[in-house]
Amino acid sequence: MKQALQFLRLGIAVLVAGLVLGLVAFFLVPVAFPGAAAEPAAEPREPALLAAADPTALPHLDPASPAPSPAALKAVLDAALSSGGDGTTVTATVIDVAGGEELYSRSGGQPGIPASSLKVLTAIAAIQEIGEDHRFTTKTMLKDPNTVVLVGGGDVLLGAGAGSASISGRAGLGTLAERTATALRKARAAGQAGEAVRIELDESLFAGAALNPDWDASLVTTHNISPISPIAMYGARATRDAKAARVADPGMHAATVFAKELRAAVAAAGGGMQVAAKVVRTGSGTPGTELASVASATVGEQVRFMLEVSDNYVAEVLGRLVAVAREQPGDYSHGAAAVAQTIAGLGIDTTGMHLVDTSGLAGVTRVAPLTLARALEYAATSEHAALRNLSYRLPVAGATGTLASRLGSGGTRGVVRAKTGSLMEVSSLSGLTVTRDGRVLAFSFFVHTNDRTIAPHKGLLDAAAAALTGCGCR
Repeated sequence: MKQALQFLRLGIAVLVAGLVLGLVAFFLVPVAFPGAAAEPAAEPREPALLAAADPTALPHLDPASPAPSPAALKAVLDAALSSGGDGTTVTATVIDVAGGEELYSRSGGQPGIPASSLKVLTAIAAIQEIGEDHRFTTKTMLKDPNTVVLVGGGDVLLGAGAGSASISGRAGLGTLAERTATALRKARAAGQAGEAVRIELDESLFAGAALNPDWDASLVTTHNISPISPIAMYGARATRDAKAARVADPGMHAATVFAKELRAAVAAAGGGMQVAAKVVRTGSGTPGTELASVASATVGEQVRFMLEVSDNYVAEVLGRLVAVAREQPGDYSHGAAAVAQTIAGLGIDTTGMHLVDTSGLAGVTRVAPLTLARALEYAATSEHAALRNLSYRLPVAGATGTLASRLGSGGTRGVVRAKTGSLMEVSSLSGLTVTRDGRVLAFSFFVHTNDRTIAPHKGLLDAAAAALTGCGCR
């Protein structure tokens, strides 16, 4: 029985890994599978892929492919990971996905600062607790004949105007305004709405402080994060551009844009109805009649966006939404605790893990490389397709997201899929790759220095990933 279970695990893992890592063709060459719905094409302003290139030839995947020898792998990785010099600390774990064996550890069980590699855990928790097909609803309510309330439902990737096919900006505040104006005209005709309405903003889905006290203040001034709200546009950025500055008050910014759109929609319809320019916050949940709503991109799509561009705002919002899904308050502490509880509940080794946020911005958050590698292994071999899809959403070496300009050589381009991490004196890289012999491995590498540089020794991490990918190691 034990041998049968091992063989089943091996077969599932290799099949999954082949599907996952073979998906590079989706990023490099347009492919359509029969019966599969194609994703909408991104608008020009969405972060672009590299120019078209020849697809990377993936190693042959065979259930009989040999796992690397731990001793041979140690010799290769020790050499790559020891190149940082004095004052550099490197921790690492490599796991054989098919067999579940930890093949390499360089103090891999020691908790360290994961930086944005933490988003792997946030992604797993969001998919597990909320569901990859769930969409967040932003709606308007008629509180009384003269009050329209804009209710944040967790979509912080709202767009202006009619929205778009892109993940960021999928639901448009202009569309919501037009639908609300239509509903107001009907309500007024029925004697339920007055000639003049004011707008209130309801952010009661979330609770507590909008900024985590464990975040350095410079993270706000450098636009890495903004106060957290359950409603925002473009991940709290002023425009869809992934490098645009974040706004100081994301919820009110979205509400102000909505108010402008609603005034325009009401004026275009005529009839004399007026909409007040000023928006005020309401302090609690909103009773009343729903007027209109718009729906976000799916959680699965938002997870992909978060992982590819390493969006801290989306990560923090997803963490709070995991807490809400677990019927806990939607504040930063419960969000971090909910992600930790979900990961531990899946049976993933969380020894020494201490989460205070869900984006990885907090320097006091601690996770071991072993936990991240085990999480990636768990997702890749899960019986649930939603979790297996996590591997499809990681940045692709030399092609997408934060790996677009890294690991672009012939041996790694399209083969390595990993989440990057960058903080002051910290770099991390956690993902999946296929060895020269066709064996799928999960890995997590952390680097820490004391030299006051941001994201030190990324080249060291890339060299280690390349060594792992090119290794037969038998």
